[in-house]
Amino acid sequence: MPRGDFAIDIRGIHKTYPAAGTAPSRHALRGVDLRVGHGEICCILGPNGAGKTTLVSILIGLLQPDSGTGWVGGYDLLREQRKIRAAVNFTSGHANFPDNFTIDEILNYFGMLYGLPRALRRSKADELTEFFEIQSHRQVPFNRLSTGLKQRLALAKSLLNDPSVVFLDEPTVGLDPKVCLSIRSRLRQMNSARGTTMVLTTHQMDEAEQMSHRIAFLRDGRIVRVGESDELKQSIGFQEQIIIRGQGLAAAPEALGHLPGVFDIRSISGNRVSCRVDSREKRLSLVLEAVLGAGAVLEDLEMVEPTLEDVFVALASQPDPD
Repeated sequence: MPRGDFAIDIRGIHKTYPAAGTAPSRHALRGVDLRVGHGEICCILGPNGAGKTTLVSILIGLLQPDSGTGWVGGYDLLREQRKIRAAVNFTSGHANFPDNFTIDEILNYFGMLYGLPRALRRSKADELTEFFEIQSHRQVPFNRLSTGLKQRLALAKSLLNDPSVVFLDEPTVGLDPKVCLSIRSRLRQMNSARGTTMVLTTHQMDEAEQMSHRIAFLRDGRIVRVGESDELKQSIGFQEQIIIRGQGLAAAPEALGHLPGVFDIRSISGNRVSCRVDSREKRLSLVLEAVLGAGAVLEDLEMVEPTLEDVFVALASQPDPD
């Protein structure tokens, strides 16, 4: 029987690829711990080579870890990989299907692979093509579908077996902004309505921020930070940025340098100065007083919060503890 209080619960996962030819052995995962709650959307971020593909391959039951323990969809990661493969599903932004197969034929084919009876295959195809708004294209061959329709089809395929966990690898890569927003909306709706647990990998920071309940940052085969987007921003100690535009700002940087809680003061151009503050409430009035006292005439002021991209750059650039 499936077990576990989490959709994904892994501890101490290691994976090393052995030396091949002149290439040395490579430690892809170095003791990964991760818990994903039922119904949660968790995004795994990290630079290229961090181990994301290896981790997902293990979680979907395609790759055996060298050591560690865990459960996915309630099944033992080491002993029940076949059951895991039946309980989860995976789709990629680079999904490909036979060119001459129609949407209906593709969904029917995968429904057969998942062991669904004919009547259930038909009802699931009706339900999912309507949900992803591709019902009017069901008889169109795959090679005649737009990129957006192909990706909607891939997502529909990933739900045929009512998976406990869906793994989404760059689900909106290469799509125009309007289609991206539509697909993200559908995925959030699916998560809310069905309670489907999702694990997302993406290089788009806006997608990670909009979609995820929590974000896990993977670097050098280790998960180095996990939390909500705002928690990650706070954890790296980045402060809000104040950007001031005006005239006569030449003396402003020196004036700001005497203030407590004001950091990273920069003269961006002749008419712009920026700084970071530890607290908007405590420092904004002091910053304005200092700039005006230095003889400047203010024309505009902008407050900029730290972004997830700031977090990515900061965490990716930290040295490996080894």
